[in-house]
Amino acid sequence: MTQHDDLEPLEEMEELQELPDSQPRTAAKSAPRELEKAPLMLRKAALVLIVAGLFPWLAPGGWPLERVLAKVLVLLGGYLLHAHVLHDHDQPVPGFLAQLGGLHEKALMIAAYVLMLVGIVLPTAVGLPAETLVENAGVAIGLITFCQVVAYEKGGKFNPMFGLIIPLIGVGALGRLATMIANPEPFALIGSAGVTVAAVIAGYTMVLAMKEAKAHGQAKKKAMMEARKQARRQKRS
Repeated sequence: MTQHDDLEPLEEMEELQELPDSQPRTAAKSAPRELEKAPLMLRKAALVLIVAGLFPWLAPGGWPLERVLAKVLVLLGGYLLHAHVLHDHDQPVPGFLAQLGGLHEKALMIAAYVLMLVGIVLPTAVGLPAETLVENAGVAIGLITFCQVVAYEKGGKFNPMFGLIIPLIGVGALGRLATMIANPEPFALIGSAGVTVAAVIAGYTMVLAMKEAKAHGQAKKKAMMEARKQARRQKRS
């Protein structure tokens, strides 16, 4: 029997060991965890982006009613998404939201995304500059990222997908800062600077997350190699 023949059954055993994690979904959800450094930093980046994105940082025009209403809708969508995460992990939410969440497991999440989408497109639908779409989308991305970290803290999986978009929004913020060198606008300056900070934090978080994933992978590979060595020793004895 060759060494290769020796290894294949062990690979199958490794796959079987992962099955218990995917069985009781509710049990996995109900196990909260302490956040590692990467999710903590991503949550911080999301919060900075949310606050900074509420300022009229990209499109000129100040605070017209439509612009304010649109951002309120996005925030309300974020509140519903947060309620969905809590309800999904058997945490208490206000009565009406609990009833809505009881109608369907995705009801709160769908309502949240619909409100966010309306808030994102509303300003351009009423004739405001297209840049407002980017502003409101940035707030929505911050809210979604924050809720994903909360879900991870409650026992879900860590999903940095939307966190990857934050550095891209930061590129727009840097460009906006460059346009204000000669003619600074206070609110735009605050918002652009805040979005840039959020982008830097999120970018560093992604690097940190990749390092942590690499270290975890190397530790898992080392454990597998040790298990194979131990199995070969047992066969020889």
